[in-house]
Amino acid sequence: MNRSSLVRASVFCAALVLILAAATRTAAKPLLSEKQIFDQLNQERQKAGLAPLEWNELLAEAARGHSQAMAENGKLAHLLVGEQPLQERIALQGVRFIRAGENIALTGYVEDVHLALMTSAGHRANMLNPKYNAVGIGVIEQNGKIFATEDFVFQVPVYSEAEFSAALAERLQLPRKVTGSLEVYAKPDPLMHDLACSTDGDAAKLSDGISGRYLVVFSASEPHLPEELQKDVAARGYYHMKFGVCFRPDKEHGPGNFWVVAAFS
Repeated sequence: MNRSSLVRASVFCAALVLILAAATRTAAKPLLSEKQIFDQLNQERQKAGLAPLEWNELLAEAARGHSQAMAENGKLAHLLVGEQPLQERIALQGVRFIRAGENIALTGYVEDVHLALMTSAGHRANMLNPKYNAVGIGVIEQNGKIFATEDFVFQVPVYSEAEFSAALAERLQLPRKVTGSLEVYAKPDPLMHDLACSTDGDAAKLSDGISGRYLVVFSASEPHLPEELQKDVAARGYYHMKFGVCFRPDKEHGPGNFWVVAAFS
């Protein structure tokens, strides 16, 4: 393993430790100034017919850290010297998500933050984006100035590999139960797990030595087959699946990513 690989592995291990720690943490409440902005944000979403965003304290910690960095530098920026990019800042807090966005503001008063963001087209788009379901807000006051950050994500549940595997096997049956078809016998397999931990996504490279009429490889943050694949499996009449699931977060697929290798027969 080269040095860059070791660095990436260390980052992933750190993220996993934080995820485990986050699971034992009780949900904290936003600060008064943050709650004011949070309530105004959800009022705007309600008026637009959108679902409210859930408060996420881990996101708020990431947002506060960025607001503090902006205050120390005395300027607005999404990435400051010495900082990690947005997605990495959020992932290191232990949040699992598949998309993220950020709003930043500099005002003289807390009461002006929401209005300043809503009158900006880009910031407003983040606030009214139906593809987000959670937010964390960080407000820092320094030298009479208010630095505010809103971090948005579409968060997904925190699964272990075993939990993801069990949920994947269960959800595979749902369409068949609706149609009255025979269920698929799904069995986790150690070899398939090893392949899921090493695959680059090309099923053709894995076909040698694997029994089964139909081999698939895909990545997912939630435990279900892609829709087209689900239809294909049902149409071909497969009733057995051996599979492996490997938790492998990366920059391309996000911090909640699992790779799945499955053979159907």
